[in-house]
Amino acid sequence: MLAFSRSAVPTTLLVLCTAFPSFAAGLTVRVESPNGAPRIVVNGQPVRARMFFGGPGSSPLPVGPVWQQIEFQFTAAGSAENGTMHFRFGQEVGDVFLDRIQVTDLDGKQDLIPLGDFEGGQEDFSRDWTFWPTGAENTVGTITVEPKAGQDGGGGLHVHLAAPSGRGQPALSSSNGWPDFHIYHQPNLRVIEGHRYRVRVSARAVPARSLSVGFYRPGKTFVRLGGPADPFPDQIQMAADAGVNFVSFPVGLPWPKPGEAADWKGEDAACQTVLAANPQALLVPRIPMNPPEWWRAAHPDEVMQWEDGHPVAAAVPASPLYRHDAAERLSALIAHLEEKFGDHLAGYHPVGQNTGEWFYEDTWKHALNGYAPADRREWRLWLKNRYGTDDTLRRAWNDASAALDAASVPSPAARHAAPAGIFRDPATEQALVDWTEFQQEAMADCVRAIAKAARQASAGRKLVLFFYGYLHEFGAVANGPATSGHYALRRVLDSPDIDILCSPISYFDRGLGGNAPSMSAAESVALAGKLWLNEDDTHTYLATGTPPGSRDHVTTLEATNAELTRNVAEEALRNFATWWMDLTFTGWFRDRRMWLQMKKLAALDDALLQSPTPFRPEIAAVVDAPAMWHVAAGGQVVAGPCVSEARASLGRVGAPYGQYLLDDVTAGKVKAKLYVFLNAWSLTADQRTRLRESARGGVCVWCYAPGYFDGDSASLDATQPLTGFRVQRVDQTKAWATPAAAGTGLGLHQAFGLQRSVAPLFSVDAHPDEILFTYPDGSAAVALRKSVDGQASLFVGAPGLTSELLRLAARQAGVHLFTDTDANVYANGPFVAIHASEDGPIGLHLRNQGPVVDVLSGETVGAGPEVVLPLHRGETRVLRCGL
Repeated sequence: MLAFSRSAVPTTLLVLCTAFPSFAAGLTVRVESPNGAPRIVVNGQPVRARMFFGGPGSSPLPVGPVWQQIEFQFTAAGSAENGTMHFRFGQEVGDVFLDRIQVTDLDGKQDLIPLGDFEGGQEDFSRDWTFWPTGAENTVGTITVEPKAGQDGGGGLHVHLAAPSGRGQPALSSSNGWPDFHIYHQPNLRVIEGHRYRVRVSARAVPARSLSVGFYRPGKTFVRLGGPADPFPDQIQMAADAGVNFVSFPVGLPWPKPGEAADWKGEDAACQTVLAANPQALLVPRIPMNPPEWWRAAHPDEVMQWEDGHPVAAAVPASPLYRHDAAERLSALIAHLEEKFGDHLAGYHPVGQNTGEWFYEDTWKHALNGYAPADRREWRLWLKNRYGTDDTLRRAWNDASAALDAASVPSPAARHAAPAGIFRDPATEQALVDWTEFQQEAMADCVRAIAKAARQASAGRKLVLFFYGYLHEFGAVANGPATSGHYALRRVLDSPDIDILCSPISYFDRGLGGNAPSMSAAESVALAGKLWLNEDDTHTYLATGTPPGSRDHVTTLEATNAELTRNVAEEALRNFATWWMDLTFTGWFRDRRMWLQMKKLAALDDALLQSPTPFRPEIAAVVDAPAMWHVAAGGQVVAGPCVSEARASLGRVGAPYGQYLLDDVTAGKVKAKLYVFLNAWSLTADQRTRLRESARGGVCVWCYAPGYFDGDSASLDATQPLTGFRVQRVDQTKAWATPAAAGTGLGLHQAFGLQRSVAPLFSVDAHPDEILFTYPDGSAAVALRKSVDGQASLFVGAPGLTSELLRLAARQAGVHLFTDTDANVYANGPFVAIHASEDGPIGLHLRNQGPVVDVLSGETVGAGPEVVLPLHRGETRVLRCGL
């Protein structure tokens, strides 16, 4: 996806935090969490948790509808007897025409590729060129040589690109379905290291687009030999000039057949490329963990399989054989890298499954996985551990024929169906709930096993990073959120072998005016002593392609820096790490003026490193992972608004909010004034008791179906002691909430919910002066009730939330509101960051008197506690308040 980012303090501290300690063979880079504020330490010294991610690539070559000659030179970075030239066309529908391709060795004074004008027809392409992927996996590209398609009306190569059709091959496809379609020269080019080469090609494109051209040495890991100016070294150097020395980049995972030796040349070259650009770089290689083709052929039972019978290039995460072999190969790679580059290796980032982010392949698509023999085998073992005997299983599943040794993976029809509506009915669908839980544990345990290998192989001295825990983001998955495998976050947090969990910044509210929320319960990650990292793949004004996030593309440096500043400020104040990600390796961050912003933001980072301050906001957004096991296919119509989209409203309340796991609240670890329970849908009696006790003194917002499941059964009676309301089901009405008289009297005007009916849907028995919103049938959709001790409970039956409703709840709770209108606010210690969600002056209510200074410019903008800032939508200001 999915799916990067980056105060006045003593000079000595600036040196400490922006220059890394001298490297030694015993380099140690880990996460420490003093006072509950996690940070990266290098040889015991705290450093900014800011990084750059990129890889060797080519500057994009813009091509328009009119023929033009493209010419560039490069010096070969390596040699190859089997070199090849690649053309990539981006992920856009349209047509590209190529003609007169010629590559000359200027030092050898001969053509590497003689002039090719395609006058000989299709044979001219087939003789020297081919394309990839082929067959059914190629869902977008058609290649023809046409007699009048070339320059000056002669023969030319016509590449037509259509929108992806059908399934294609998931392992070869991006998250939006586009395969890595490209044409390439037959691998027979003799490229000589150090020689200069001139490339000429005539091209046009309708509509206009950018081409990517590169020369490679093929292998298990392709090694880039040259092409148009590579933006990777430039960005590494710009990052270093801004005090950012952590560099993350992709490498391969040599996985030879038994008896064969591993070839480390590609991995060595990748590390050497980074160190050549910045000799002080701290390396964080990203390592692909999917097994090679020979392994899949040797172990077909361990390869993922879909409901229609097709396999993909990934192993079953539950497979002990895959976990063992993957861990063994990872350990070998780490041992090699430590021996050769150990004084520069900061950590390791193993990646696998969909887009490398450890959620099941094709999570966002319709077809379901889980039908490999390994799935069935491990599923039966799991059931045996869970239930022990056939009788216990039969009672749980309400199925007299169930047997542990004969249990099948639930059928695709059952998994796609939703007979009880939004939720699975445990009385008749417990097998489906169990299967969902099994899949979560399988993925989490796979992550844990690979993490343990990385920890042991690096002798416990280096960072171990993983993508995992997208609890909010996957609320919108059509087959049910838990199809992803990300809903066992506590199991992953309990691993001692993981330092950093990460994800891209949420794709739901990351554009100008948005609050760039985390995909996960990030504050619970910090409570577990681990560091959360935001992958900042902002689609900057230099960005190319159409990956997720491109819908929020910005067109100017100023807009780019407004987003990047917001992101880094939020990350600093929430104690997050980040890397800025050049996602397509085409130079998204190749502008020193972006890195100047990062350098200015060191003032914020360094102050918080000097005085580690845990992020403890007064608003807690609470999500429960196990509750999502109960969401059926199609349940995203509720889980999306409640769990995913609600973050946009939370971000605009005018006060910072944190994202927590429900089990941290029940354990008494979260002290807030306002608790927003986004999906407290399934609670035991003990959890309800502890939840009420932990939230005592605060205001609670209960979303959609609070406490609806009492352990393993549905029970409306269990909701009253939890919420203070008698809850009742309503039918035959839309789940749409319109302000009632009591609501409009309190300033509530925005309707919300779904313009359709859902089952189940709930109302409450309340007095008219408690009813803030009603459904179309007149029943109470939202109600606010105060107890005798003044504590308030807000029931929200319609899916979703609005910022004005949450702001009302915040006032009831006594939350300090920094603004009275919509604005994205982040605050910690003396610092406040504001990102404007709309045009107009914003009045700030600060906590302290004294001067208010802009951290980036040093300008005094006013004196607290009241300051007015004239902001336009999308502007970001970072302030230090008081002395």
